[in-house]
Amino acid sequence: MCARFALSELPVVTVRPERAGPARAAAGRALRAAGRGYLGGRLELRTRGPAPRTARQAAALVAAEERVAALAVASALRGGPGTARLRVRPRG
Repeated sequence: MCARFALSELPVVTVRPERAGPARAAAGRALRAAGRGYLGGRLELRTRGPAPRTARQAAALVAAEERVAALAVASALRGGPGTARLRVRPRG
């Protein structure tokens, strides 16, 4: 899984794909935790591999999206590229 976050002066976080609401919330939490809740940005998530087949796999994917979103925000706030990668291991 890969995420890219670009900071913006507008206090709104947009995310692509649109279904990634939990990742949007995680990015907002990361901004607020860093004392930058007045900022926003654009978050892009990319995944490879098969779609989740079980509820457990779907929950693991959502958790991974939240984690990689927070990591990408942290990278952007440090002045880095605003990207993060996270390996999601398929489990039954």
